[in-house]
Amino acid sequence: MKNLYKILLFLVLLLSMAVNVDALEQKTMIRDDQTYASASWTEKERSIVTDTSMSVTKKDDGTYISLSVYTYDQMTGYGSYKSGFMVTQDKVFKISNTLDSASLSEIEMEIYNGNTGEKEILTVKADWVGKGDIIGGISKDMSKFPGYISRTSFSNLYREATAIGSINNCDIGESYNAGLYKDKSTISTMEK
Repeated sequence: MKNLYKILLFLVLLLSMAVNVDALEQKTMIRDDQTYASASWTEKERSIVTDTSMSVTKKDDGTYISLSVYTYDQMTGYGSYKSGFMVTQDKVFKISNTLDSASLSEIEMEIYNGNTGEKEILTVKADWVGKGDIIGGISKDMSKFPGYISRTSFSNLYREATAIGSINNCDIGESYNAGLYKDKSTISTMEK
């Protein structure tokens, strides 16, 4: 009789291990990490005002860069708009984990002119310096559903910054608005 109990206990333990292994095999996880920087500049020369905006996002699959330049003549009322977007696997963007600083090394971007439909190549560069405190936090949640459990974790951090940029080796001055960001999200599910 004792041998029968030992055999049954062994089978229960073996089944428990099999269930645990199966549960591990049913676990899925999705992660999305990104760091990015943005900046806006305004220049004025006589009656011509130029507004420039840039954002650079670093993800696992590459670096995403967008640029827009809007020029407006206050005397004539004429305005022109140029914009461009690119993705590169080159290591052109660096940002510190503590959001102290960031830099976009000199790159060439293809820009589309919204007025003429023509394209041109611009050389772009920018540097950011964080200032003030880091704002944001981390949130976690767990939800139970019939058959599985879902866990989520989100982290959103932001730090105000100043940025200095240049286009075609011409200084566009210090930004009037800039920021450094760090976002992380994890979603995991496990079948029960």
